[in-house]
Amino acid sequence: MPSCIVADDSKIMRMLISKIMENFGYSVDEAENGEDVLEQCAKNMPDLVICDWELPLIDGIDVLLKIRTDKKVKQPVFIFCSYKKDTQIIEQALNAGADDFIMRPFDEDIIASKLRIIKILRGVR
Repeated sequence: MPSCIVADDSKIMRMLISKIMENFGYSVDEAENGEDVLEQCAKNMPDLVICDWELPLIDGIDVLLKIRTDKKVKQPVFIFCSYKKDTQIIEQALNAGADDFIMRPFDEDIIASKLRIIKILRGVR
């Protein structure tokens, strides 16, 4: 079963995304701040991280950069899910190594389509 960390300071958003990912067959762990994400990744790197841009303690972009700089571990798919709609922020996320960016509001179909696209692109590499 593929694994996923859902990182958001909103418990409601974590629950919503976690339920969607469970419906897709993922085992899900939740993190309410960036430090929790990095601790969980250090213990067991997931297949997928879905992360808010703005997290307490360590921002989502810094979480991404720390994960991407560790070349010793299998790199997870990393998707931002945020209210941020500024193209410069989305560009910054993708340039830093994010696989995709989901803007809120979203639904299960949007997440499914993003996962399909990433699977196709990673299969080509």
